[in-house]
Amino acid sequence: MEKLKFTIEDAQIAELLGRQNYNSKEAAIFELVKNCYDSGSPMCNIYIEKNEILIEDFGCGMNQDDIRTHWMHVGKSIKGDQDVFKDRILSGSKGVGRFALARLGNFVTVKSKTIKEGLVIWKTNWEESTLSTSQQNSNQGTTIKINGLRDLWNKKDVEKLKDFLSRVIKSNQMDTFIYHEGELLCKVENIFSENNIGEHYVSKIILSYTSSDTSLKVEIESDEFKAEVRDLLGDFSEKYYLNNYDMVEELNKNVDELYDTLKSLGDFNAEFYFTLSSISADSKKFKYNYSNVLPASTGIILYRNDFSIVSFDGQKDWLDIASRARKSPAAATHQTGSWRVRNNQIYGMINIDKKININIKDLSNRQGLEEDKYYEVFRSIIQFGISRFERYRQSIIRKIDKPNKVEQSINVEKEHVKTFLKSPSNVIKMSNNELTSLAAEIKEIQRDAKEQSKARVESEKQHKYDVRILNVLATQGLRASAIGHELYNKRSALVNGYKDIVEALEEYGMWELLNSEEYTEFDYKNVPGILKELEDVNVKLITFIDVILKKIEKQKFNSKIDSIETTINQISDSWKSQYNWLEFRLEIQGEMPSKYKLSKDVIEVIFDNLILNSIQHNEMRHHMLIKLNVEYDGIYLKFNYADEGKGLKGKYLKDPMRILEVHESSRDDGHGLGMWILNNTLNMYSGEVKGIKGDNGFEIDFYIKG
Repeated sequence: MEKLKFTIEDAQIAELLGRQNYNSKEAAIFELVKNCYDSGSPMCNIYIEKNEILIEDFGCGMNQDDIRTHWMHVGKSIKGDQDVFKDRILSGSKGVGRFALARLGNFVTVKSKTIKEGLVIWKTNWEESTLSTSQQNSNQGTTIKINGLRDLWNKKDVEKLKDFLSRVIKSNQMDTFIYHEGELLCKVENIFSENNIGEHYVSKIILSYTSSDTSLKVEIESDEFKAEVRDLLGDFSEKYYLNNYDMVEELNKNVDELYDTLKSLGDFNAEFYFTLSSISADSKKFKYNYSNVLPASTGIILYRNDFSIVSFDGQKDWLDIASRARKSPAAATHQTGSWRVRNNQIYGMINIDKKININIKDLSNRQGLEEDKYYEVFRSIIQFGISRFERYRQSIIRKIDKPNKVEQSINVEKEHVKTFLKSPSNVIKMSNNELTSLAAEIKEIQRDAKEQSKARVESEKQHKYDVRILNVLATQGLRASAIGHELYNKRSALVNGYKDIVEALEEYGMWELLNSEEYTEFDYKNVPGILKELEDVNVKLITFIDVILKKIEKQKFNSKIDSIETTINQISDSWKSQYNWLEFRLEIQGEMPSKYKLSKDVIEVIFDNLILNSIQHNEMRHHMLIKLNVEYDGIYLKFNYADEGKGLKGKYLKDPMRILEVHESSRDDGHGLGMWILNNTLNMYSGEVKGIKGDNGFEIDFYIKG
């Protein structure tokens, strides 16, 4: 039997593992910096010229054998997990990092020297590679020269590289310097190297996860508020918070699988910084300690040992901070709504380890992570930790705000304003002191008006969110009610089915035999046992019919949808899974906007009620086509919805818009809420029903602001 090996052309390897494998030129440079670190070098120099990049280290170097057997062996790395001489956790392991060179340029020259052997020179143009030796004097280490650059590198690009490397490099064991056009631009310093409370942040959140007992320690150190708030907080500390949480209990997931995942996730820790900018207007009201704190300069960065994973470098909202805030828009002062930290208010780092967190796996290109169950649980733990800070801070804000609300409710007489309003001409008779007092009173009134306006806006946001929840709850209730009516018609079978089957089997002389030890030995063949389980299910179904389950999924309250087509298809697919006699035909006309103001729950409320209306008025049909037409005119999304059912009852044909009124229904068991909810939803989002027809099937035209 002949053994075969794959053969791949050099140019194709360079294309796949180099040019297509790295999403940016900065990421490719970063990969080469990590190689310098793994070589044990105390320093990495990056020289960038107009037509050339040179990267220099002073590490262990390579000899001819290293080049032949390791450097030229794709997928093979000579690196272990730890450099015993430098006590470094090495970053490389997959043997593909060297192809970052192909992302940067067409021609590469590598010169390398070990402590005992001479200089070796490797050259490539990605079509062919050569290896030679040289007697040239050289320091130990490796120098990589890249020509035929694929990208422009002007001053702005080099500054961008500096910012990127300051985020992704955390190690203090190797100094990294960047030179541009022959001049030293900077020494790369980690973005967190200088981070002072009161200057860069006001609160620090420290998370420590221990996998052995699946616990998360949440520690908060805060200097956000003045000491005078202590009188309002009682035993509650505005400076410090500490608690431990069992993640098996806290995370709402499958417990058995969750426990195993949590145990094998590995220990990790995180440090986040909460900052507030533009708070001068609220400083007095909420007793803030600082008024000139710098805004967050980055997001949340994930480090594996000394280096960040590229796509988690703080530029991507991988923890869905913005999405969480959109789902719960309540202000911190809201007494029932949950405040969520905003994207521009939090930054920091999460630290995982190559060995300890082995189940949090890098993608093959080392630019991201595998988004599997470990990744999802990992994210959930961090999000939970952040939520503890949100709750802690909101508790403080609420207590501080209570006296403010009492003060706002008191009608303070403005003596000089009152005098002025009685007789404006008296202003010319006022003394300088009286005029000063009048101006002060007017400013106070303006401040109060501004605060009240702000409070109204926040209240409107929360009320709008509450109405969205109520709409979805109501719509889910209508769907549950529709299914409940169908099951109610089969109530007799649900109630008497078990009894009827048992009586029939007894009459046929089979029941006693089926209950014998021989026929009940195995659960899956135990007919009496299976029937008893089915009876239990039937009892629960009857309970469901009587009570009518209502539920809501918070995941539906994303602020914006990405695609109207995808959202409507998801809705129609959901209905088809329950009613296979439905057929949907969607047509999109015109160019859709790249961003929508609409959220998924709004679209669901609209179309769930329309589809439910079509089903309930055409229950006896074996097939029904529903047509949906969507058009965008630059401001509004215009919809035409039509079914091929029996249309409206006679009393609505003369005035079809009547069906939009509350409790209008042509069915004896109808509630008359579905179309009313639809109309309310459209009005809430600057939309309107333009027309309804019901003489040949049902058809409705409406629009909503996109």
